[in-house]
Formats: sequence, C-alpha cells, structure tokens
Amino acid sequence: MRSDQRRAAPWPKLDPARRSAEVKAFFDRRAAVYDPVADRPYWAFSDRVLLALLRRTLLGGLGEGEGLRILDAGGGTGRWAFHLLAELPRATALLADVSTGMLDAARRKAARSKMRARLSFVELDLNAPIPRHLGRFDVVLCFHNVAGLVADPAALVRRLVRAAAPGGRVAFVLPNLWQAAARTLSDGRTGELRRLATRSSVVYGDGVPELLVFTPSVARACLERAGCTEVAVRGFPVSIHPEGPGEDLPARLSDPRLLRRLVPREADLCMPEEAAARGNNLLATGRRSAG
Repeated sequence: MRSDQRRAAPWPKLDPARRSAEVKAFFDRRAAVYDPVADRPYWAFSDRVLLALLRRTLLGGLGEGEGLRILDAGGGTGRWAFHLLAELPRATALLADVSTGMLDAARRKAARSKMRARLSFVELDLNAPIPRHLGRFDVVLCFHNVAGLVADPAALVRRLVRAAAPGGRVAFVLPNLWQAAARTLSDGRTGELRRLATRSSVVYGDGVPELLVFTPSVARACLERAGCTEVAVRGFPVSIHPEGPGEDLPARLSDPRLLRRLVPREADLCMPEEAAARGNNLLATGRRSAG
C-alpha cells in the first residue's frame, strides 16, 4: 500500500448520504437472514474465538460491569450487545444501527430475553456525528464490517473514540485486506486485486456494497490518531479460514467437540500481534486517552 500523509489508507472518497442509503437498503433486505448466516459453523466458531479474545483483552478487570454503559455501534441484530451484557451482568447497553430491519430483529430478540431491561435502541447513521445527548460510554464496540461500510472509516473511528469516556475502552472488528485478497483469489475474482491495491476496498458480489478494508498497521494508525492509548491489533481466527462460496469450515473440523477444544488454542495463536495479518478479521482495541 502506498503511503499517504492525509489518509490512513488510499480509500476512495465516498458520498456519506449515498453510502448510508446503500448500506441501509442492503441490511434491511438481509435482516431476516442475518442471524441464520451468522450461526453457520464457521462463523459460530469465529464468534467463540472472538469472545475468548475479548475476555483476555477488552473485558479484563471490568468485573460484573457495575454501572458501565456500552455502545454497540452498528450493532445490527444485537448479537454482540447480548454477548457483552451476558459477560457484564450489571452493565447496560445502547444498540445503534442505521437499518430499521436489523433494529426490529434486535428488538424482537430483546423482548424474548432476560436482558430487555438493560438494552435500548436508537436508529443512527454512523456517517453523521454521534449525538451528544447520548452521553459517554465506558465500552464502545464497532464490530465486523461496519467500519468498512461508511464513507470514511478513519472519521468513524474518531467519532466513536470521542463517544467513549476518558479512559473508556474501544474495540473494532475490521475487515482484513490480506484475507480479502486470499478470498477473492480463491473465488477466481482476480480483478479485485487491483481494487484492493489502489482503493483498499473489495466488492464480494453483485448488490453487495463496496467494503473498505484495513491492514493491521492502518487499523493501529486509525486508533492512535483518534487519541487511543494501549492500542493492540490482533487477527482472528488465524489458522482456520472459511472455505468455498458457502464460507464453510474445513470438513476435517466438523466435529463440534473438536471445535470446542480448539477455541482456547486458537485464541492463544491469535494473541501475538505479529499473527494479525493472518486473521480472517482484525480486532483492534484501545483506550481513550484520559487527558
């Protein structure tokens, strides 16, 4: 990737309003199938590895989360808001998303859960400033492809870091440029390599929004420029990647008992930052400067 003094990566300049409309329409259409896809074996394994990493990093020392406020920015159907509320049983969370379809799915899940009193919702365009009346948060999440689906990922990181209280913790799950290259090659879509090299972006299929991607160094630069300290960038999973157009687990790992045993071992492999580029996704964590 070429160096650029003004931008963390050579991302294209996109129109925020058009970007918001495109992403909202895409996820409104996918709201009914989002959770069934995310529950497929590979992604279920990936989520278990991510949760193991969060317990070792983001959640360390938070206890039961007494009085803590969590912001799940682009939280979709609430998968990670529910995970964190289970990990921090005395915390509350605000789930923000631009898609009314995804928010409706999250509300239905909350209504059936024991966490409904601790979870609230707001329709929010992440291309716009975070409203001040929402207050500050002790933990801010922005997971999976959300940061790659805005007009300016670095600006989103700055906005979300500013939404954290001084000393508050932030965590971003980001699409990895190197894994995007490997996936497009395996799919036979070699033309995407030029897009990755010149725009740091990829298009995975017809009707899918262009996804802006990160390298580990770009992820670190975004958090540090936004005022984060204690920045760490890790990849996950690093040894097991989705296979084929269905994003399946390798057939040899189909035994659920084997996968449960592999989760802590895979998390061990993910902890060293030098393995980050191998990750199917990147996990970037930090704290907002107390100054």
